Amino acid sequence: MNWTDVAGQDRAVRILRSALVRDQAHHAYLLAGPAGVGKELLARVFALAANCEAEPPEARPCGVCSHCKAIARGNFPDVMWLMPQAEMVARGLISRADLEAAPSKEIRVDEVRALAKRLSFAALRGRRKVAIVTPAEAINERAQNTLLKTLEEPPPATTFLLLSANPDALLPTIRSRCARVQLGPVPEEVDPEHRPFLEAAERALAAADERDALDVAEQHGERDDALRAALVFQAWTRDLLAAQSGGQLEHRELQALAAEIGQRVRPVALLGQAQVCSEVIEALEQNGNGRLQLERLFLRTRELRNG
Repeated sequence: MNWTDVAGQDRAVRILRSALVRDQAHHAYLLAGPAGVGKELLARVFALAANCEAEPPEARPCGVCSHCKAIARGNFPDVMWLMPQAEMVARGLISRADLEAAPSKEIRVDEVRALAKRLSFAALRGRRKVAIVTPAEAINERAQNTLLKTLEEPPPATTFLLLSANPDALLPTIRSRCARVQLGPVPEEVDPEHRPFLEAAERALAAADERDALDVAEQHGERDDALRAALVFQAWTRDLLAAQSGGQLEHRELQALAAEIGQRVRPVALLGQAQVCSEVIEALEQNGNGRLQLERLFLRTRELRNG
């Protein structure tokens, strides 16, 4: 995983990469942009580069040093993630059985306090502690006021990355203490090599049972492959919606297939499909299990289309 993997966000990459190379990283960044444009992927690469052992700094992240490998596995003590319980359950990071009550959709004050306590200690292995908060707009108001205290007096060698598709939901005082990095929509492309994948996916979605869908998910189960597949399927979903509304498809070579599907799938099902795509992409950017997330995508899409 490297800076070049963050497609279509050259300006955002340049800002964060140059700050690390110069050893002038800000104590807090607000990564703002719609779902599926690479906010979590960019945050992961920043965390890697901030703690990579390679020299010179321009070579970071190398992807092969012990720090890079630990961060990629999700068990590096100086890289911390904060998200709502409901999001952790959806991504398979925790089980509902681990919780005494229904999983919260908010990031709560006790969770922010626990993060602040961890950040107050010196880094255990790396050069820089990185706290990634996603989605930042899920922090409730009381918790935001608690977070504000840490942002006003940040621990040394610490960077917060607040990821948000709706930054206006954050308190102005929070936004003012973050350097904003805007991510724009990524130009969608379906390479000709992706056409067999889309055709196989659509056959699986129309099949009588779930076995074909599970097979496609297994074939693309490696995490990076799964992320590419989910991004392609997201672009395809937008084309299906465009076909239903009489709009022009981005990928005209698939127009006949889009028209056929548009005649038998309800618009509300495609809107739900688009939402599932965004959720799966976010989970994969967080290092979610590739096969399980694609299974989630295909099985939920089958439910939406057949419901």
